[in-house]
Amino acid sequence: MDHYTRKKFYELVWSKPLTKITEELEIDYHTIVALCKKHDIPRPPSNYWLKLKFGKQAAQPELPNPDDERIIWGAINEEQDPYSWIYLRGKALEKHIKKEIEEDQSLDLNVSQRLSKPDRLVEDYLRITEERKKARKRGQYLSSYDNPTISINTSKEQEARALRFIDYLIKNLRLRGHHFEIRNYHYEICIYGVSYPFSLREVNKRVPRSDGWGSDYIPTGKLALKIDSWSGKEWQDQKTLTLEHKISDIIARLEYLAKKERAESIYRDVKNRRNKVESEKAEALKRKRIEEDQKFEKLLQLADQWKRVENLKEFILVLENNRLVDSDKEQVIQWAKNRIEKLDFIGSIE
Repeated sequence: MDHYTRKKFYELVWSKPLTKITEELEIDYHTIVALCKKHDIPRPPSNYWLKLKFGKQAAQPELPNPDDERIIWGAINEEQDPYSWIYLRGKALEKHIKKEIEEDQSLDLNVSQRLSKPDRLVEDYLRITEERKKARKRGQYLSSYDNPTISINTSKEQEARALRFIDYLIKNLRLRGHHFEIRNYHYEICIYGVSYPFSLREVNKRVPRSDGWGSDYIPTGKLALKIDSWSGKEWQDQKTLTLEHKISDIIARLEYLAKKERAESIYRDVKNRRNKVESEKAEALKRKRIEEDQKFEKLLQLADQWKRVENLKEFILVLENNRLVDSDKEQVIQWAKNRIEKLDFIGSIE
């Protein structure tokens, strides 16, 4: 990837329409706009290229702070700064992942018309579903907490198709290096350390009852795969595009979301560590100020003590020069001298 300084990026956006730049750099339009806005790079107005086409004059503003040669595109990578890397790549990253998936020869993205050598999770689903049916016939109930399976909820007519689709999705996710774990009694897709609960259902249509009491839910034959997370996403059958044709889109979106969430997690950790260091520095500075204040207070106390000692020295000198001092007073004076000697820290330093 080429490196673009502010000046070079400015020259680029004024050299050709943004639609061509998006193809060359493999970034989306909104990312280019965001980069220009963030780094104070003027962009051509919407009618700029039309004016040039018809030979009309079109003003081009100068680049503010042209001496600012910071690199704004292509200077970072995932290892150096994963959060900024994800941010700059945006939708282009998801598009790149999808292309990589579709060119991966180890994957089989064409869903078969029959279930062949199903994945272990699909086998477990079939086995446990059959056990539950038999248990119900005996009047028993098998808890889903004791026997968790992948979440599939369809009519009998769509069950076979749903199993084929989910089987291919699981197999291709495994081939991409991802795995599945049971958390909170449900299976989750684990991608780059990020987990996503998932479920496959048949979309139902709500039809009000003729008697006006409640509604019925009629199966539509449409399948929908849902990823349950804060950044939840659902894929549904469309008129010309079914879920079977969206496996690469689904895996690409999951991998993109996982990379993004992991990058944001790393960014938060770095930010928290930085805040912790700053907090510790501030705390150390606060302690230092307190210690300095305590030392200064101690110095003031010593200065006050010194002044009192000097006053006592003068007072004793006056007493010694008084000829009327008796023996008792002389003892007191001697005691005072000894006491002053202990308090006279300046004299001891000298």
